[in-house]
Amino acid sequence: MIEIRGLCKRYGEFVAIPDLSLRVESGEIFGFLGPNGAGKTTTIRILMGILTPSAGQALVDGLDCQKDSVEVKRRVGYLPDTPTFYDYLRGREIVEFVAEMHGLSQGQEKVAAILGDLGLADAANEYAVNYSLGMKKKLALACALVHDPPVLILDEPTNGLDPRAAREIVERLKERAARGLTVFLSTHLLEMADRVCTRVGILHQGRLIALGPPAELRHQLAQGGSLEQVFLDLTASQEETAS
Repeated sequence: MIEIRGLCKRYGEFVAIPDLSLRVESGEIFGFLGPNGAGKTTTIRILMGILTPSAGQALVDGLDCQKDSVEVKRRVGYLPDTPTFYDYLRGREIVEFVAEMHGLSQGQEKVAAILGDLGLADAANEYAVNYSLGMKKKLALACALVHDPPVLILDEPTNGLDPRAAREIVERLKERAARGLTVFLSTHLLEMADRVCTRVGILHQGRLIALGPPAELRHQLAQGGSLEQVFLDLTASQEETAS
């Protein structure tokens, strides 16, 4: 469902992503892990057509993320790392606007249902400027889900949420993946990735240094330890090699 081929992104002399290739199959919850500055958000913004790669290609559902960016956006639900909204619109109005952009009929009913599912029913008529960060994340997720896309691309989806709200979001993602939705998410919460993701890729300095199911990585690289220990060991060894 998602394919990245030889992706490279340069900013002048700085190479954010030197050469990245990976595939994400339909129905997977794929965790994209890495320290700050690893290239996770850069990769996601290329997938969404926000950034142009210096080389290589990114595909979603067989569509080129650059040449077919409009159609890709129709098929993807996207949650950015820091969602922003029009301050003068209420939460319900924002999701209704997104539904209208996707040409949904009976959009108001769909919006009410999804806001209720995400625990925002009581705040639906409040202005988004008054939402907490966690509520804004939920509102952004509602916008990403309202048109029932086959692919979700989420940048730190639980950032700013309390543990209970984060668990609720995770359960919603698992339910939708069980129905065939493909989820590609970046996160720094290794425990969540270990518990939720069917596969993870660990990115360091723009390079994929590990790829596989969490249990397999734990067994092969940390003798059955935690995914956190796998992550720390791998990134430390890469830094030693680079120095």
